[in-house]
Amino acid sequence: MAKSKQKFLPTVSVIVPMYNVEDYIAECLQSLLNQTLENIEVIVVDDCSTDNSVEVVKKFLPKFGDRLNLISLKPNTGCASVPRNFALNAAKGKYIYFLDSDDFIDKTALEDFYKIAEEFNADVVHSEKCFIHEEIDGKIKDELASTQTGKFVEEPTFETSDIGERVNAFIKKRFLWWGCNKLFRRDFLIANKIQFPQMTSYEDLVFSFCCLITAKNYVRVPFVSYHYRIRKTSLSHQSSKSVRLIQNLIEAVKTMDHFMKMQDFFIQNHSYRYAMLDFFIQIFIESVSENLFIYSDFSPSEIYSFLSKEVFSVNAQDNVALTSYLFVNACIYKLLVKQQAEQIAELQNQLAISQK
Repeated sequence: MAKSKQKFLPTVSVIVPMYNVEDYIAECLQSLLNQTLENIEVIVVDDCSTDNSVEVVKKFLPKFGDRLNLISLKPNTGCASVPRNFALNAAKGKYIYFLDSDDFIDKTALEDFYKIAEEFNADVVHSEKCFIHEEIDGKIKDELASTQTGKFVEEPTFETSDIGERVNAFIKKRFLWWGCNKLFRRDFLIANKIQFPQMTSYEDLVFSFCCLITAKNYVRVPFVSYHYRIRKTSLSHQSSKSVRLIQNLIEAVKTMDHFMKMQDFFIQNHSYRYAMLDFFIQIFIESVSENLFIYSDFSPSEIYSFLSKEVFSVNAQDNVALTSYLFVNACIYKLLVKQQAEQIAELQNQLAISQK
């Protein structure tokens, strides 16, 4: 009797959302093909690419064998959250690793993460830094970087089990909140019903916070293996110039508020809940202020009219909050104008004195 083929059970499922990255996806997949941890599966979810991305991936199918799964979504979702969540539901690995399709990782990355996860029985393994690749004046700038504040660990280190301390550290930006610099235990994500909110930006921020609050064993590691490529045409850079930032704010606040209402810690500690909501609002205020009030040529009245038509009309229940939000931005704008006027007046005064 012929032996039945043994079912492939991966150790790590690598999830790669893809949209129009024909110039980068090959390097991304090659970095996965080169991994020293062999027992992995790769799930590429194409979000209706209009370039040659899918054809590039198909060329890698024979190289990976049954370890590479290419999935196509229809219609285009416009964000990385939907492809990630779709792949998360299909993944079979003990652990989950998210890799953006225009980025790549070092060959020992998954093995390094896996060993720490197993040794520390970790729900989340968190790398504090990454390599940044950016093209400036035709040259590739490559440097080690992190948006995280505070000291970096020198050896694998358990994060405190005190949820209040974790919240305070998150507010102080003590965590690099990208979804792509961590390894997650799949059972942990499923048990806590953690998925990416359907947002075009900052979805990693919400996802990472939910993981931080619910993880029993959260481990920081000193090694760096992720290579993040900055592209001006990427989805994150396009959406940051759109009013969708405000729609993202609505979704972020609702998602976070719903999540915290389900957690005993936040039910018993309202001040932390309000502090987190304020933190999220401040993050978005900074982005919207820059894009709508500083770097654009729109007048305050044009911005108000646009927001009223595109946001208020479809979110009537949020009018009060959004009006207050708009007022804050208007105040920031007025403050900037006042500061500029004062600076101009001072320069004119200095010029007048120098001409005497």
